[in-house]
Amino acid sequence: MDLRPDLRVHRVEDVAPDLLRTYGLDGLLLDLDETLLPAEADRPAAPVAAWVRRLLAAGVRLAILSNGTPRRVARVARELGIPGLALVGKPWPGAVRRGLKRLGLPPARVAIVGDQLFTDVLAARWSGTRAILVTPLSAGGMPHTRALRRLESRILKGDDRGRPVHR
Repeated sequence: MDLRPDLRVHRVEDVAPDLLRTYGLDGLLLDLDETLLPAEADRPAAPVAAWVRRLLAAGVRLAILSNGTPRRVARVARELGIPGLALVGKPWPGAVRRGLKRLGLPPARVAIVGDQLFTDVLAARWSGTRAILVTPLSAGGMPHTRALRRLESRILKGDDRGRPVHR
């Protein structure tokens, strides 16, 4: 199985409505920690909130799809004004099916945006959605996260499809 993302961007704000239209995408399932905000942060930064508003104004359907706790996901989703699904069990396809149902879109019209190959990109591959990989907002505090980041960098090394679309 190919774990390389369809697109790589530095941060979520690089995913513009025009870029989504280029790929025939109408919706995004958004990872929370290290994608929308650092794991230690309580609130999304102003540029992320503004990005969400721009996408919503352009008609892009959004939902948070996170393995995070219900309380944290609900708080951020409420602040951003989008639905949030917590403790979903990514990368398992059932998690993504729940997100697709919430968006009301088929897999071919949706991308999963996240910072990890073994949860976000794998979930996209197993569910038939596109995968957009963002640079993690922090190095990750847990030892297993740091170890997985090293493995991910080896997988992505020399990846021509996954090079950043915006620098």
